[in-house]
Amino acid sequence: MARILVTGASGFIGSHIARALAADGHRVRASGRNRAALATLGPGIDTHAADLASDDLQPLLAGVDAAVHSAARSSPWGTPAQFQRDNVLATERLLAASVQAGVGRFVHFGSPSIYFRFADQYAVGEAFEPPPRWITPYARSKWESELRVRAHAAHLPSVVLRPRAVFGPGDTAIFPRLLAVAASGRFPLVHGGRAVIDITHVDNVVAATRAALADSAPGDGRAYNISNGEPTAVGELLAQTFALCGLQVRLRPVPRQLALAAAGIAETLARLRPGQPEPRLTRYGVGVIGWSQTLDIGCARDELGYQPQVTLEQGLADFARSWRQ
Repeated sequence: MARILVTGASGFIGSHIARALAADGHRVRASGRNRAALATLGPGIDTHAADLASDDLQPLLAGVDAAVHSAARSSPWGTPAQFQRDNVLATERLLAASVQAGVGRFVHFGSPSIYFRFADQYAVGEAFEPPPRWITPYARSKWESELRVRAHAAHLPSVVLRPRAVFGPGDTAIFPRLLAVAASGRFPLVHGGRAVIDITHVDNVVAATRAALADSAPGDGRAYNISNGEPTAVGELLAQTFALCGLQVRLRPVPRQLALAAAGIAETLARLRPGQPEPRLTRYGVGVIGWSQTLDIGCARDELGYQPQVTLEQGLADFARSWRQ
């Protein structure tokens, strides 16, 4: 079995990957910035608290056969400098240190947020041209970090995974944000909930990671879309989630442009407040549930052998159980 470094292991996706790889019998070295969260990973996992953008990375990479880089600042809100440091600089430093340490394979987590437009998009493939203007500095930083991966692929066999809207037990971003809004008993259903989207259970992300780590996987830095492969209307997804969580929520249809205008006001007010805290409503957040975006995962199926292990129905029930507990 291999020695595998998992970055971001104090976070949602990284912790699931670290535990799964350890259960597979690999020797896992897990890094993150939250010492308390690292301590919950369990026995048999070698944990190291580290800031990838500033700390010495050689101790993390000594003797490592492969690295899974899931660490990132992931948020629709923040300054360009924060995202550049935590997503681009950190990735660049980890890549350089991995080459120096002789790491044999590098799996990097990109993001389908790079595809986002205020327009309906169906069966989006991996081919990509950057937009003239990015909707969030997060999306831009994730694209720039992918470029760094491809630049190192000649010396470090690499794969990029772009999982869409990852959810499951321990999710701290997507569904908790939706449930926080729903706590009032009402939820603004942008575009009447007609937008169709893809989401990905975290166990399917683990399956994609295993596939990307295989020696048979390509190593030229190419990217793969990852999802459950079950496009679903937002209204149906929310109604099912709220019901499973035992919440009685009134879904109120809201026109796209009205929701965007309200989000723009919320963002402006947030920027005027001390510390510029993230507003509950953002233009990107409105866009994600107000416009359709589905992914073509054919390349991941054909080239990586990726097969979703958990269905959407199973995944929602799994999340709801953990949320109620």
